[in-house]
Amino acid sequence: MDRTQTLTTITGLAEQLCDPGQHTERIPYWDDNRNRKYREWRTIQPGLLEQLHQAAVEPADGRTEPGPRPVPRSRPPLALEALSTHAAICTHAAHWCTSLGIDLRDTVEANIRALVGAAPQLDDDDLQLLAGELRTWRRWAAVATGWIAPLYQPHVPCPACHTTGKLRINLTAQAAHCRACQATWAADDGSLHALGEYVTSRSERVTAA
Repeated sequence: MDRTQTLTTITGLAEQLCDPGQHTERIPYWDDNRNRKYREWRTIQPGLLEQLHQAAVEPADGRTEPGPRPVPRSRPPLALEALSTHAAICTHAAHWCTSLGIDLRDTVEANIRALVGAAPQLDDDDLQLLAGELRTWRRWAAVATGWIAPLYQPHVPCPACHTTGKLRINLTAQAAHCRACQATWAADDGSLHALGEYVTSRSERVTAA
């Protein structure tokens, strides 16, 4: 990947993490002649980091319908994981800013935007490292926002670190994350498909036993 492509990738990943975006969902319906048709429902969704913050502060307890959220009482496990993931991304982004001599901003989104602004001055190696970090943060956030779509939590060992019970798979976001070793998988590079085959084979082995 050349520098221009890498810079474009960095900008795109930062936008997904930090900026609101339009989400379009096709909703089926049947007309008077019983023909199946679709309406497009467009909504503006906050950036993944804001969704992650909402998942930690206002867990939806599996609800998907619109309307005000209830005042949370105790924190369910997935809300704690969302909080932990948000804190980890904040820490990593701040470390990157500090290492590049960038003054820290008030929010993690502002720190990430500052990194995007500094990216053209980085050498090729650091540019690739930053792109990899942003890709990892986006996957972490996409998986941990499973309060919108319930997470699949297979009780099998992580293929990377062999810790059982720490895999989190968000089928809607097409991404997965190990809470123990921080490894990630995604559909865009084929790794999620490989993880799915691994989980299926391990699950079948447990069932057969």
